[in-house]
Amino acid sequence: MTSRRLRFVTAASLFDGHDASINIMRRLLQSKGVEVIHLGHNRSAQEVVEAALSEDANAIALSSYQGGHMEYFLYVRELLDKNGGKNVRIFGGGGGVITPPEMDELHRKGITRIYHPNDGMTLGLNGIIDDMIAKSDYSTLEETDFKNLQGKKLSSYEMAKVITFIEDRREFPFSMNPGKVPVLGITGTGGAGKSSLIDELLLRFHRYYPDKKIALVSVDPTKKKNQGALLGDRIRLGSATYENFYIRSLATRDSTNELSPEIQKVVQFLKTQPVDLILVETSGIGQASDEITKVADKTLYVMTPEFGAATQLEKIEMLEVADFIAVNKFEKPRSEDALRDVRKQYRRNKVLFANHPGSPEDDDLPVYGTMASKFNDVGVNALFKDMITAVGFTHESDLDKIPAHRAPEKKQSIIPAARINYLQGIVDTVRAYNKATSESVEKLRQYEALVEVAKIIPEKTVLEKQKSLSLTLKNEIATISDYDSLIAQYSKGEYTYIVRGKDIKVPTKYESLSHSMISKVGFPKFHHPSDKYSFIRRENLPGFYPFAGGVFPFKRADEDPKRQFAGEGGPSRTNARFHYLSKSDTAKRLSTAFDSVTLYGEDPAVRPDIYGKIGESGVSICTLED
Repeated sequence: MTSRRLRFVTAASLFDGHDASINIMRRLLQSKGVEVIHLGHNRSAQEVVEAALSEDANAIALSSYQGGHMEYFLYVRELLDKNGGKNVRIFGGGGGVITPPEMDELHRKGITRIYHPNDGMTLGLNGIIDDMIAKSDYSTLEETDFKNLQGKKLSSYEMAKVITFIEDRREFPFSMNPGKVPVLGITGTGGAGKSSLIDELLLRFHRYYPDKKIALVSVDPTKKKNQGALLGDRIRLGSATYENFYIRSLATRDSTNELSPEIQKVVQFLKTQPVDLILVETSGIGQASDEITKVADKTLYVMTPEFGAATQLEKIEMLEVADFIAVNKFEKPRSEDALRDVRKQYRRNKVLFANHPGSPEDDDLPVYGTMASKFNDVGVNALFKDMITAVGFTHESDLDKIPAHRAPEKKQSIIPAARINYLQGIVDTVRAYNKATSESVEKLRQYEALVEVAKIIPEKTVLEKQKSLSLTLKNEIATISDYDSLIAQYSKGEYTYIVRGKDIKVPTKYESLSHSMISKVGFPKFHHPSDKYSFIRRENLPGFYPFAGGVFPFKRADEDPKRQFAGEGGPSRTNARFHYLSKSDTAKRLSTAFDSVTLYGEDPAVRPDIYGKIGESGVSICTLED
């Protein structure tokens, strides 16, 4: 653990979904006191560099398991150097994908360290993390001349340097002359979806006010035990790539509340810059927290319908002071009831009782049902429209065209409420099936016992009980009989089944080198019908319910596909290669893989982080002609 506050940006490379490794590494970094800005997977070089510069990070840690690592890492280095980030360290790993010669070349060209699996065996994971921290233990402020920054319009990287100075040294690097810039504070309970809602609001700002510069300061908690922090809001901020937004993450550090101890100074500094609106997002809060009101001109409180009993609302301080209240995740059950209860509490707090002269209607209260996970949500639209007025932005005429309602009538969620528990329904069905199987097997065992007893003691009572059970087990006995007939057919040497109206005749045996006839399908030998029935119900032969052994009785020998995972060059060359390979085959079945650019729905480009992956593992298919 270092005494200096280090900041790392972590991510998995573009078109790469392998994020297990980078998640392990960033958790270990956090445990050693590092403040981690985690971007998640499938991040372009430009996104990574922009985050590193605007966050004034000491280092970047990347995983790349999808090919194209040479171009990707070097492009990150190039973009950093071009934009003033020459001191930012770059660390990476890719298991065995990145070969030792490639590692040497990357090191020569400015990548701080690529870790190989051998490093994991010699250093261990903790050793790798300690090495990364040791190589990044420097002040990001050393080469910055703050006197030359005073009074200037600063770049994102220069703004980041000033904020780092304020955060680390708890003072301004130069005298400030802040302007009048509205500040909107956004707070709420942990997990309420603040970041997702902010992303939706930013997308609307970009759509309707692309010329407005907006700064977002997002605060996340510091762990008291190890002083590490996960500043993970950028995972949700897809809009962070737009040029009219500046985004900076802060940790609470030694603050006693949900905000950074230097948040006031940071906001004062941002007011000196040409920004039109400042958003301040707090970390998750409890019922008594309202610190955001000391920073912001207007405040938004974000909550969910799952607040417990209605009496809990009386304890929430922010319901007393918030200018806007969003009941987010409105797609959840009972959200209408929650909205009604919040509206009632808002009326009590503001003494706006219904039916009193001048008291607003429910739909006029600044309480919104929002679904940040839904595209063009009417609740988010209504909130955005009212926020625009509150912060003094001119109302654009295009805003009148978008549907907006504070209490959405249609609750369309990604997974409909009726389908949320569908896996439970499947489990219940399977358990009921297994229970019925066990009950039938137990009855069959009783029947078998009676059959054997009747051979020794042919008494009337035994025979009547045997007959009664045989009637009860009529279906089970018929199933066993059908199975025996099938086995007999397999034993004859040929089996016929139907696929799409066509008879498929398959030899059930093949002759070995020693001229033994061996069955293609193995089936156990049973001594008791109950064991046979249990096998039929739980496993059965290939092609028969419950299809545990496959959908078809036999593997088709006449339709083996020609497989070529990585393809052969571009689409035309790959296609020609397939034609050559299958020229004499009766069936023309092909099996190949698209490259990661295609799989992620993107187009090829000469940009290095894309170019390095085109056709590297799979074929590039981006047009109908291809």
